[in-house]
Amino acid sequence: MTASRQAARFIAALIGGAVLSAALRARIAEMAPAARRGAAYGIFNTAYGVLWFAGSSAIGILYARSLALTAGFAMAAQLAAMPVLWLARRKHA
Repeated sequence: MTASRQAARFIAALIGGAVLSAALRARIAEMAPAARRGAAYGIFNTAYGVLWFAGSSAIGILYARSLALTAGFAMAAQLAAMPVLWLARRKHA
């Protein structure tokens, strides 16, 4: 991979992360009452970081064994998240 492609991927990851972060933080601000907003951000960031680490570790371990297992895990995780997101959206709509 050329240096320009690596740089482009890095920049795309930075932009994607910034957009995702801003969108999630804005949603937390809408959902949490002002008096509990700090705690809501702390809980969210802790859970997000721990679960990101766990998922990345699992994907790394599975990738060393099989690409099919890696893809299956990623798909299962996304499908498992859908009901949680649906319930959260419904609760706070």
